[in-house]
Amino acid sequence: MEVEREAKLFEAGSYPDKGLEVGEEQLQSLVEGFTAPVPLMVEHLSQGWQIGELKRLWRRGKELFGRLTLLPEAEALLKRLGIRGISVAVTPDLKRIVEVSVTATPRVADARLLSAGAVAFSGEILLTEVTALEQDMEALRRRAEAAEFALRERQVEETLQRWLRQGKLTPATREMAKTLLLQGTQAVTFAGGSASVAEVFARFVEALPPTVRFGEIAPAGEQEHTLSVEEEAFLRKYWGDLSPEQIARYLSEGRRR
Repeated sequence: MEVEREAKLFEAGSYPDKGLEVGEEQLQSLVEGFTAPVPLMVEHLSQGWQIGELKRLWRRGKELFGRLTLLPEAEALLKRLGIRGISVAVTPDLKRIVEVSVTATPRVADARLLSAGAVAFSGEILLTEVTALEQDMEALRRRAEAAEFALRERQVEETLQRWLRQGKLTPATREMAKTLLLQGTQAVTFAGGSASVAEVFARFVEALPPTVRFGEIAPAGEQEHTLSVEEEAFLRKYWGDLSPEQIARYLSEGRRR
């Protein structure tokens, strides 16, 4: 069974040897752009020796942390050798993690990383293991996120139905509108300030005049009268010269009169 560990990857600050000033906003960009998993290697070797994965990333103020999963054999060997160093290589724009490796010399990046244009930072694997309570908290967090999304999706569905009734939306554009409302989280700036794409789109639709009120002014149309077995048997007995369809039509016309 894999062993889970937390690791302090690096922190915001001045890195004159790299020509970088790393702020909290750069750490947040790494968190928001993180795609799991990232392989956890040994000494940034290009061939094999993957001993685990980096599965999660988060920030605590000026510090960047990650959740590691290690093979049990690798965990035991690292403990035995006392190796806790970790090296994290990121793109020069500090947008994406390129590599993660355990290393005995975390402050030294090899030529391969430097030639790829990556920037390496040193950190350490923390001694405290992820406890069962922390795993339960992680599961609760995921459940809360799922519940929040379900609530948001229900609210969006109600909004879409209201717009359809008001004639501000057509059935053909419903799915596109739903995507914008659910996934339009990117912020945009305009004359009235800044807001998410979803908020701007909602304001735009709300300001539209109604066009066609679907389901409100369309005629209901004629409803076909279907004869029961008993009615059809009665009609065949006394009006056998007429087809059931003709009699049903006469009955419908009689009701309209």
